[in-house]
Amino acid sequence: MTFDLHVHSHYSDGTWSPFALVRHAVRLHLKQLAITDHDTTAGIAEAVAAAGKEIEIIPAVEINTVHECAGEREDIHILGYFVDQGNSGLQAVLAKQQQARQNHVLETIASLRKTGVDIDESSVQRFAGLGSIGRAHITEAIVEAGGAADLTAAYEKYMKRSSPFYVPRKSVSPYEAIEAINRAGGISSIAHPGKEAHIDNLILQLREHGLRAIEAFHRVHSLNRVRHYIRLAHRNNMLITGGSDCHGPYGEFAPTVGSISLPSEIMTKLRSSCAL
Repeated sequence: MTFDLHVHSHYSDGTWSPFALVRHAVRLHLKQLAITDHDTTAGIAEAVAAAGKEIEIIPAVEINTVHECAGEREDIHILGYFVDQGNSGLQAVLAKQQQARQNHVLETIASLRKTGVDIDESSVQRFAGLGSIGRAHITEAIVEAGGAADLTAAYEKYMKRSSPFYVPRKSVSPYEAIEAINRAGGISSIAHPGKEAHIDNLILQLREHGLRAIEAFHRVHSLNRVRHYIRLAHRNNMLITGGSDCHGPYGEFAPTVGSISLPSEIMTKLRSSCAL
């Protein structure tokens, strides 16, 4: 455990500040840390300031995209590493994402209020704080309003795609996210692809549009699934990424910084590829 390439701060849906994440990583003697907040790079400067010369902060982002195929929609998350935060194209995509998030919250609130769940934009924003507002903050507001016993129950009842109360969020496509990351000088990677049968074909399609890596190491992946994605990456000349996906010390997001062991060659190859 010398690096972690997937952590979230309170600038998206994490509970820790970038400062707290960095100081914890330093205590663990990590050498590199990537702040991969959803649809924002706002926390990177704070992380860099907190790091000093004790740990390297890799400028990164996780873009929540929607892939549409044959009338079906699915959420696909695209990670970007070593991105130029000041790139206008990347920031335009992130601004588009932030507006889509705001619209989604308003539409979801309207839907929930029809069911008697009394939440409003200010209550959701209070949970989001500085961060990219989203489903995690809506579920917290639902629990506070008494609409569900806990976060898991709120998510299951109101936020899952199969729920009658589900409101789809408009997002950029994975192709747009990959292009924006690549144009910003970054390395794009598909986040926690999971085990759905069609994902391999999607990865290969995205590869043709510039996807450069697969997040093989993730807490939702079994050892066999990790091996599967390592083989897929090697066969198709792609890089491998991984990380804890730390959101803070609570609930289903219990895995914390540095809790996923990653081969050192991952960082070596990423850095070499970025330099090309």
